Amino acid sequence: MSASTGIGGLVVGMAMLAVFVIFVGTLDARLATHLDVTEPGEPPPQMSFVDANVDTNGLVDISITTNGSGYVAGDQILDGTTVVGSVTEVDASGGLVAVSVAMEGNRDFTSTPTLTISSVGGSTGAVSAVLGSVVHANVTNLGSTVVALDDVWAFLDGENVERVPDLTVAEPIGNNLYSGETMWLMWLEGSTTAWERLALSVGETTVVTELV
Repeated sequence: MSASTGIGGLVVGMAMLAVFVIFVGTLDARLATHLDVTEPGEPPPQMSFVDANVDTNGLVDISITTNGSGYVAGDQILDGTTVVGSVTEVDASGGLVAVSVAMEGNRDFTSTPTLTISSVGGSTGAVSAVLGSVVHANVTNLGSTVVALDDVWAFLDGENVERVPDLTVAEPIGNNLYSGETMWLMWLEGSTTAWERLALSVGETTVVTELV
């Protein structure tokens, strides 16, 4: 009986040792991958502004004034024939719940636009424009280091601060700005301030540009 117990214990011990070896090998592989990504010699990010401007009468928000019914997510909000936003959420009856501001149609308005909703089945819903300062910028990653957008902070005149993921980023669609890529971001700042400078900061790198 004692011999059988000893052999059984040896088999269990060898099995546990094999599992441990596999675990250590996997851990070493993951650690090696992590070290490759965070290698101390990795060059600092290199970003450059392509252009940047501020519209003091840009479209910062679209307010729902009447919910209506029959709308669907994706219905377009228009200023004349220009798309300036879209319906993003409706209730069970198709009433407006949430809308968003588009990047492409946003500009410096000379007066508050009258907005309409383009919809096949929607009716009686209404929205209105809210104007304020909107900052647009195109930024390129010139370096070889991948820039995680979660690590990038944006500043207006050194006092107004936001994380880039909290702004509206059109390109790239994702969490990183890869080498050679250009992202288009829009900051719906909301005040009527004519901001003069936009800065982006990530790690030890900070780039600044004048707003036109």
